[in-house]
Amino acid sequence: MSMHSILIDNLAFSKKNEYLKGELSLEDCPRLYELLKPSNATSVQSSSTLGSIGYILQGKSDAAGQHLLHLSLTTNITTICQRCLSKMPLKLNLSFNYLIGNVSDTDAEAVDIDNSDDFDLQQASKSMDVVALIEDEIIMAMPIAPKHEEGCIELVTQSGENPNPFAALKGLIKP
Repeated sequence: MSMHSILIDNLAFSKKNEYLKGELSLEDCPRLYELLKPSNATSVQSSSTLGSIGYILQGKSDAAGQHLLHLSLTTNITTICQRCLSKMPLKLNLSFNYLIGNVSDTDAEAVDIDNSDDFDLQQASKSMDVVALIEDEIIMAMPIAPKHEEGCIELVTQSGENPNPFAALKGLIKP
């Protein structure tokens, strides 16, 4: 597996209104790859058959001088339906807003920043790993038990009733 990472100075990125666009394979996201690969997959399983992730990261500053990041994700991945156990495409279109700041966890609780639905707090960092952020957001957005919306082929199981092995002998008994 490749250990692809994209490191940015997130504060400088947002101050300069920088823009980053690209596509990741699942080889770039080892934790996500482990979740999606079939349990019977061999070590030669290609990640390209499981899908890809498109991303756009935009930095900006608002009128109040706050530094923000906007992340858009489009996934086209393959998972296993938990109802019929067959392969199932899973398309996610996700959007996230982050406020960049030098706020410690205790300060964030005091200011009540974490309770905002408008944005998530992202610590200012000279080496924020964009790939790890993308992977985290997709893992948290994935359904726990993915199922086909419709057209799911139900599993056919036997009822457990076996024919009586002595039924053939019943015809040999003379009345």
